[in-house]
Amino acid sequence: METMHKIQTLEKLINLGTEDGLIDKTLSKLIQYKTNKMERELQELEDSMKKFESKYNMDTETFYKKFEEGELGDEMDFLEWYALCDMHKRIMQRLDIAKRGID
Repeated sequence: METMHKIQTLEKLINLGTEDGLIDKTLSKLIQYKTNKMERELQELEDSMKKFESKYNMDTETFYKKFEEGELGDEMDFLEWYALCDMHKRIMQRLDIAKRGID
């Protein structure tokens, strides 16, 4: 919560006309840092999902649909693969927001 308070303080200062290049540059670097980190996490998730794709001879999109429709069992591998899909989806959403913040 402390981070949110600091962001709100910066927002108030900027709204009062104290914006300067340093704040903008620092925030841009921070967003870029987070973007790079999420892209690395995404790659790790995709590598893990590819292992399941190879093992079960099924792409992740097909797996996800079949799992959601209850066509697959509740094997530990399927639960793990599904969790990877969920994490991938959430990171993609955050990455989209972060990339819009860089532009």
